[in-house]
Amino acid sequence: MKKGLATVVGASLLLTGTATAMEKESHYNYRYVKYFLPAQSFAKGSGTGNIKGRVVYVGKRKLKNRKKLITKDKEVCGRGYKIDRVYELSKDGGVKNAVVFLNISGGGKDSERLVQRKCEFHPRVVSLTAGGTLEVVNEDEVKHEANGVQDFETIFQLSQHKKGMVDRVKLKKPGVVEVTCNIHGWMKGWVVVAPGPYHAVTDERGNFVIEGVPAGTHTLRLWHEGFGEKKLRVKVQEGKTSTVTFELR
Repeated sequence: MKKGLATVVGASLLLTGTATAMEKESHYNYRYVKYFLPAQSFAKGSGTGNIKGRVVYVGKRKLKNRKKLITKDKEVCGRGYKIDRVYELSKDGGVKNAVVFLNISGGGKDSERLVQRKCEFHPRVVSLTAGGTLEVVNEDEVKHEANGVQDFETIFQLSQHKKGMVDRVKLKKPGVVEVTCNIHGWMKGWVVVAPGPYHAVTDERGNFVIEGVPAGTHTLRLWHEGFGEKKLRVKVQEGKTSTVTFELR
């Protein structure tokens, strides 16, 4: 994943999600949003710049995370409820776990790790370059079965029956992969597979940086499990950093 620093060009855009009317009744709307278009490619040696930005919630509706009952393996998973943390916001509205990426192919391959700890996935959301490797790790003393679904198709099922097991899966197809556990129904994680290396996941304050972007005007895309898909146009200048803001409602 490419990352960078500084500020130059400002942009702010408010857009709405792309769920159907029926899907809008739930905040679990955006598992299979069809926003991945044929990826663009740029000639090697082109000048590059950086994109720095923030994702913020400016809406007035109250965002609620559901509670899910812990039904088994309570000595490891805990007792009572797990909070399904779809929405995690800082005090000033920064949105955590939004994935921001460019629809540009090329660049190297990378790897990310999804850890099952106390019957939750850590981190909840990761981004990965197409062709990269996802490592799924069991740090619990109970069995987990990680199940990955992309475009309504199961692409991996990993049975990890003891602590310390690690499985590696190569993800070649751009898109959103929903990861659950077949044993512990409250567990959920996400992997957004981007066409190229220009992607990032927002931190606790909603910040992100993408470094080494080919100079030019691009469509910057955002995916979040509760807010859906957004996009804005950004101009990247050689040797400079463009600053953008996504405002979500």
